[in-house]
This record gives sequence, C-alpha cells and structure tokens, in this order.
Amino acid sequence: MASSTLINHKGAREVTLNELALIESPPPTTSWFPTSHFDVFRAVDKTLRSAGYEVRKQSFSITPDKHRFFGTLDLVSRITDGITLAVGVRNSTDKSFPIGMAVGSRVMVCDNLSFHGEIVIAKKHTRFGQERYVEGISKAVASLGQYQQAQAVWIDRLRSWHLSREEADSIILQSFETDLIGTRQLPLLIEEWRKPEHEDFKDGSAWSLWNAYTAVLGKTTQSTAPAKAATTTIRLQGLFKPKDVIETTCERIAV
Repeated sequence: MASSTLINHKGAREVTLNELALIESPPPTTSWFPTSHFDVFRAVDKTLRSAGYEVRKQSFSITPDKHRFFGTLDLVSRITDGITLAVGVRNSTDKSFPIGMAVGSRVMVCDNLSFHGEIVIAKKHTRFGQERYVEGISKAVASLGQYQQAQAVWIDRLRSWHLSREEADSIILQSFETDLIGTRQLPLLIEEWRKPEHEDFKDGSAWSLWNAYTAVLGKTTQSTAPAKAATTTIRLQGLFKPKDVIETTCERIAV
C-alpha cells in the first residue's frame, strides 16, 4: 500500500519533525505575532490524538527560506472502502498567508489526496491568533464524525454517477475555463480520464473522473505548490454535483 508523501521541486523540500521544531519564527511586531510552524502542527496533532484519532503518517514541506510550511497527516479513520481521513495544515512567517487547516480524504489504491471545504480554518497572525486557531481546531475535530458521514455519501454518489461523454467533457471544459486546470495539465487529465492508470477507475463514473483530477494534481501542482493543490481540489467540488444530489451539511468554520 502506498504511503503519503509531499514531493517538492523548485527548492522546497520535505523535512523531519525534528527539523521543523528547530525553525524559529521572526520576532513579533505591534500588530503581527507569527506562530512557529512546529507549534501550528503540534496544535493539530495534539487535538487529533486527544480526540482518539490515530495518525498513520505525516509529511512536512518547507520552502527554501523556511517561511512557508505545508504538512499532511494521514489518519487511520475510514471514510468508506479504500478511503481514509487526511488533514492538511499550513503556516507562513512572512505574512504571505494565515494559519490554516483543511480536512480531506486519501484514496489508498493510488495514494491520491484531496481536500474538501466542509471543514476549513484560517486564522491571522494576531495577538490572539494562535489561541483562536486552537479553538477552531477543537471545533473542527469535534465535527469530524459528521464530516466522515457526509463524505461517504458524496463519494458513493460519485461512484454511482456514470458520466455521459457530454457530461465528462462539460466538467473538464469548465475546470479549464475557470483555471482550475491549466494548459499543461489538460492533456494529462484527458489521458488519465480516458486511459486510467488503475483498474478501479475504468468504469466511467464521476468518481473515476475525480481521481483523474487528483492524480494529475498530485503529479503537477502538488509537487510545486501543495497548498494550491489543496485549494484546487476544494474548488473542484462545485463541478461534481449530480442533479439528484441532496446537499449534505457539515460545519464550515471561520474561513
């Protein structure tokens, strides 16, 4: 079974937890109070474990200047057959983006990772930013059970939604026109959709097309900008809504 990893190009690299702990934050100003990458990760990890969630694997990515951090934590918890919970966390100490957390899923057959927008946290680096982030994490973790149920329903619907040629072409075109998929990624997506690498995704379902997207993002955007890949998969959800889908609800926290 494949395990998760963060692949980094253009100078970014994967680091160990010990290396992450050694990276210091810049000194605060009167209005900006940066939180260290390690403290951001530790808050998520501690809350998950305290709530009884087991972390199967974790990966950390750091930019060359060490100011931007993105990590993933794969959980043992099952969503549905072959799919487990995953958590993404990010931080910056150069004011480029706030502290953030998103929950998603890991498709084990091909190790595809996608993030979803039902549970998202983003907190600015203010005097009480870290405390509010910890509070947000606690609320998010408390709603994970509801998230698992909602995701299972969504995935099962995609698995049972067999796309016509027109429907598949429409989704692909919309993703290109809205810049979710770029010019370089488009032929890769079409190839993966028409000739899937894995037998599980040869049934022509919306689930197969979804995994074509996550496979392409894993080979392209995830390798250079993992946070952007997470945002893209969240935005892609809007294109995968069968006409008969009944919206499921999950708590959305302070985006």
